[in-house]
Amino acid sequence: MEEIIGFVTGNKNRQKLLSLLGSKHGLDVDKLAKNMHIAGPSVKKLSDELMEKGLIVQENGLYGLTELGDSVEKRIRTF
Repeated sequence: MEEIIGFVTGNKNRQKLLSLLGSKHGLDVDKLAKNMHIAGPSVKKLSDELMEKGLIVQENGLYGLTELGDSVEKRIRTF
């Protein structure tokens, strides 16, 4: 768990994306990009990284947290 938390907190945009999905469920790339103030392709790259680690899932173009992602998001709120 500590390794995954380190992975997320090692990049502010990864952390921001996970936190955003923790507060607003079911967002698409465009809404994530707008909320994070970064380009869509950057969001796509970040989301791919987080999906690879099993932290988020994509269904019908919308992103959401997995159980693991939810646990990590709750832990990093204190950082």
